[in-house]
Amino acid sequence: MKRALLIILMTAGLASAQSIPGITIHDANYVSLDSLLVADTISASKYRGSLTNSAYVNDTVTVTGIVIADPRVIRNVATRFSFYIMDTANGEWGGINVFTNDTSDNVINAGYGSVDTGYVIQVTGKVTKYGTDIWGNFELISTADATHTGDPLSVSDIKSKRPEPIEIKLSDLVSGDVRSGGKAKFSSGVRYKGAYVIVRNVTVKDVSQNSGSKQYFWTVEDDSGNTIGTYDISKYFSARPGYAVNLNWQPPASGSKLNYLRGILLSYSSYGFEIVPIYPGDIGVGSYTPNITATGFQTRRSAAFPAPTESDTVRIKAINMNPNYTPVDSAAVYYSVNTGAYARVKMTADTGNTFSAVIPPQADGSLVKYFFKAWSTDTLVSMAPDTARAPLFYYVRSGNLRTKDVQYTPFSDGVSGAIDLPVTLSGIVQADTSDYPAEVDHRSQAIKTPYVYIQDSRSPWSGIMLYDSLAYKLHRGDSVSVTGTVSEFSGMTEITVTSATVIASGKSTYPPVNVKTGDVGGKAGGTPSAEQWESMLIRFDSVTVMNNDPDPGYSITTEYGSFREYTISDGSGECRVDDDGSNMYSPDPHDTTWGFKIIPQGAFIQSLTGELKYANGNYKLEPRTDADFGEITGVRREPNIIPVRYTLEQNYPNPFNPATTIRYSVPRAAVVSLKIYNVLGQEVATLINQRQAGGSYSVSFNASRFASGVYFYRLSAGDFSSVKKMLLLK
Repeated sequence: MKRALLIILMTAGLASAQSIPGITIHDANYVSLDSLLVADTISASKYRGSLTNSAYVNDTVTVTGIVIADPRVIRNVATRFSFYIMDTANGEWGGINVFTNDTSDNVINAGYGSVDTGYVIQVTGKVTKYGTDIWGNFELISTADATHTGDPLSVSDIKSKRPEPIEIKLSDLVSGDVRSGGKAKFSSGVRYKGAYVIVRNVTVKDVSQNSGSKQYFWTVEDDSGNTIGTYDISKYFSARPGYAVNLNWQPPASGSKLNYLRGILLSYSSYGFEIVPIYPGDIGVGSYTPNITATGFQTRRSAAFPAPTESDTVRIKAINMNPNYTPVDSAAVYYSVNTGAYARVKMTADTGNTFSAVIPPQADGSLVKYFFKAWSTDTLVSMAPDTARAPLFYYVRSGNLRTKDVQYTPFSDGVSGAIDLPVTLSGIVQADTSDYPAEVDHRSQAIKTPYVYIQDSRSPWSGIMLYDSLAYKLHRGDSVSVTGTVSEFSGMTEITVTSATVIASGKSTYPPVNVKTGDVGGKAGGTPSAEQWESMLIRFDSVTVMNNDPDPGYSITTEYGSFREYTISDGSGECRVDDDGSNMYSPDPHDTTWGFKIIPQGAFIQSLTGELKYANGNYKLEPRTDADFGEITGVRREPNIIPVRYTLEQNYPNPFNPATTIRYSVPRAAVVSLKIYNVLGQEVATLINQRQAGGSYSVSFNASRFASGVYFYRLSAGDFSSVKKMLLLK
């Protein structure tokens, strides 16, 4: 059957000769080492997508490669085809994903639904980057889709097996754990993206599962603690409905030793890099540890927050993942009170794979940390979760719970100790669905998720997000009591509400807490200086818009981009501002079409208020309505300073990267122009072009989109003109 198909597809390929350049996969992927070395030095919070772009991004080309993962295996693309091919030379820069926009007849007839592992194919498409930032992965988008016949895929040979994986080390990819201060190594890792690779002698570090989607997130590390993630898009290694051939599949438990892990290498902001195991046999387990599940079921701890007189029953599910060994036959819980020594309590077998034990009563306010071990007659001791990485915990509390009891964590992961457990909290609704509505975005046509937030004080850790239709009926100013289940979703602690009672309406909301932009912006998820304000109403004062397009390619570079975010700074560091609120401010000039008021780069905002949210690896301010914005000007006027002459000061800092401040004075009202020029005398930016009253002013210039080098800035006001030089060093 394969040979017959080969003849058909080869014939189709001969009929479609076009004047499209034929290049190697190596050339389609290649990025200069100089750019990658610069990428190594850049913080993950300041994306520089062009540093990892190849010369062929957005070009239509024809490449030849051997299929290493066919469309029947990659299951995350719904009504589209996705498969990976590698350069027949099987070297560096040699792997790429082939992707179709649909599964229409045009795509089927072009041969995309019929390819199989081992086929050597010639395929034509547009080189794109899935995610335009520094973490993006290259794809070849087929020219065939529902509206275009496109170029047929042709097969030139069929190999008996897929290529051998490329041997790499985790130290080629990362230094440490990116989630906790480690660094990705673009200069030595990007060359393997999209390729079939193998790493040896690694340990499963941590394992978690999204309770809704059933997606597993698990990482592996080497002996030096270098850590990468995995991705579950293969039908053989997923438990997600619609993806998996076995919904009961589980990854090896934390602590399991892997002789090797094979798969497609991708880059990903959360871990730096991740491996996609593809076929059975791509995970080579050397020694299993029992899989211990202490979350995901509501009976895992009772009571959720015990009083000083109450003992606490804890439960786990423990399963021996090695199918050739016996079930788990014993388990123990180890607990520590107020960071003291750990005490051991043997657990009793309940039904099936469930074990339980009782932790005795503790004094009011005590912090109890705990973890588990499990054994079977033919396996070694399991420690999962590892106490240094993912300890479970609770506080002993008398009286009613406060929001802080649910939000606060003594650890740097930001994860609540009450995950999966029922709680009842009271507070004032600070923002409702009129502030964060389920509206349709004008450009992307996506429906935004509605949000509701409550607080019970202005102290740290006092706000939380509410989810579900019962919460959406609440209004700003309602004093409420809500009951629901605690969960962590994309880094945010929230409550899925099962009942909500309005105690009183029309109450005053808590005033926003004044916070510095640098305390929250650019911080890793769980960083206490930022995490303590999650889901609380906060305010930044005297901020400047530093970057009106931090995700190039998604917002102002295209008329219908996906994002409308920008960064601001009060001088302490940049923080993102998101667009989920109902306010009508935008950094994107295209949005004038929809009636938005445009905030240009360099604009000065007297104050900016909103809820603090964590999403996609960033803490972000979420302004609610227009009332959350203070006075906005293109430039800041210094108070109580009346100059007697025109001046243009030297920018500071200088040299700079990427932002600098320019100060100037005008003694009387005039039309003021402040422009930036390159060394060729070409105007590259206009910072000010408006009539201003007499006074002293400062304006920020963000040069994140410009190349290193010498620039000039010129101030013109009335008969006055002055030019100064500045140096951008990246």
